[in-house]
Amino acid sequence: MKEGLYILMDNHTNHGDSAVQSSALPHAAVTPSPRKKKKLLHIEFLRILCIWLVMFTHSATSGFSLYIPMQHSRWFPLYILVPFWVKISVPIFFMISGALLLGKDEPISVVFKKRIWRFSQVLVTFSFISYVAVYRNLNLVNFATLTYTSTLATAYYFLYLYLAFLLMLPIWRALTRSMTNTLYLYLIGLNLFFVGFIPVFSFLIFKGSAEMNYFLNPLLAVSEPSFYFITGYWIEHVLPESWLTRKNLIRLGLAAMAGTLIAATMTWYHGYIAGGITEENSQRFYDSFLFLNTAFVFCCARYWFTHHTVSERTRKILTTLGSLSFGVMLFEEITRNITRPILDWVLLKYSPHTPFIDAVIWICIAFALGLVITYVVKKLPYFRTLI
Repeated sequence: MKEGLYILMDNHTNHGDSAVQSSALPHAAVTPSPRKKKKLLHIEFLRILCIWLVMFTHSATSGFSLYIPMQHSRWFPLYILVPFWVKISVPIFFMISGALLLGKDEPISVVFKKRIWRFSQVLVTFSFISYVAVYRNLNLVNFATLTYTSTLATAYYFLYLYLAFLLMLPIWRALTRSMTNTLYLYLIGLNLFFVGFIPVFSFLIFKGSAEMNYFLNPLLAVSEPSFYFITGYWIEHVLPESWLTRKNLIRLGLAAMAGTLIAATMTWYHGYIAGGITEENSQRFYDSFLFLNTAFVFCCARYWFTHHTVSERTRKILTTLGSLSFGVMLFEEITRNITRPILDWVLLKYSPHTPFIDAVIWICIAFALGLVITYVVKKLPYFRTLI
């Protein structure tokens, strides 16, 4: 089994080569075969969840932001909470990556040969597939221009961000290994203050007419993807095992729910001030306390799979779905478009009173189709080693 290339293609092990390790997950819920390294089942579960949530995010007002066209529905208070949990998809994507890659020791040359080169192939190959599917021609100049200047599928901006992360990987590895637990907590505190509380206080005071000077934000030095790369490494390798308890998870869950309620209330209030919630003004507070939700889900997954025994059958299902999940993301725009008529002509027609459930079913069908396509494509020699 080849060693992992990146977040959703990484056949991860139990961090044997990490510079900073946790307590070696003594009760990890894995059942490895004698000749294979252990799989981290919480990582497998999280990457499956991550891709499903990415797809649901792209359902837009049909599911993800259903609260916008359903502002007078009795379910509006529940609909408006959905985005703040679905949005954890991107941070989980980055946290898994940080957890898997920042602890490894590799020369810069190996990073380029083993990771950047192969990931560049993924970006170019699947951008070309998307280009042909959309434009239905083989104009290589136009394809190269679009690939260089934009993204050819909604989810592919992940690929560009991830390629940038790989270029910075040797530097991030050196920086994270020199950080203490106190510095990680300080970084998290900065995020909660400047991304969470400042936008809320600013809008309550100025009603959207004024904002804090953009250049005052210290987190400009650490982008949102980088923040989650670092904190993913922290939770997986540095966070003391004694902190990961049921009581602390309950506290973190309550903090996440409080942050969600604050952000959702501010989203509603912003719409009220603006004369109605729209796609443009609805996104202002999506990221406010997103770290709390993301950390809660990540820590819960790690805690559960560490303290519970998983059957061999469940292990195989998780590892199989996990190995296909990256391909599902690469084909997700195609599978959503193919299955969209199921939502419009069947689900919404015969169960119009449950649009959110209809959207969930639609994305599940699109996800399943993506699994089938990826399984078939991976039978081809080139793609078997690529995805």
